[in-house]
Amino acid sequence: MDWNTLKEDLSRRIQALLQDESFDLWDLEFVSQAGATVVRVFVDRPSGVTLQDCAYWNKKIGRYLDAEDVIRGRYVLEVGSPGLDRTLTRPEHYARYLGATVEMKLHDPHEGRRTFRGEIRAAGPDSMVVADPEAGTVSLPYASIRKARLIVDPWEGMRGQERRRKG
Repeated sequence: MDWNTLKEDLSRRIQALLQDESFDLWDLEFVSQAGATVVRVFVDRPSGVTLQDCAYWNKKIGRYLDAEDVIRGRYVLEVGSPGLDRTLTRPEHYARYLGATVEMKLHDPHEGRRTFRGEIRAAGPDSMVVADPEAGTVSLPYASIRKARLIVDPWEGMRGQERRRKG
């Protein structure tokens, strides 16, 4: 079984486990490390993910993988939250964060640039639109994006409160 087929199969199975308890599979990745396969599962839900949630899902998913014997050979399971500055890997990720700021690195240059940073304006099934202050509004196919992550301002929403307190 190749990695892509395994990722699709495992994603489907893990998503079924998670949705029973109102969680969502954000992403799944495999990394080879010291002769073992590291399986990283990123879980999410609207109210956020706690450390206890990660421990719970690590145990539950680990038992499932062992019982189903899905992964051949040695593996290490890591379950975590995608975090605030999460990577965007699927069309539904971009759609969920319309209006948010994203930074994207492309496989090949588009209009002379490999990096775009700006607001997500649209997200369709095959491409997305980003409004980059330097490059303007650009449509990019998902296949051209090597890596994309949200840019989060931890002080957003507090700046106005500070001004009101001082004034």
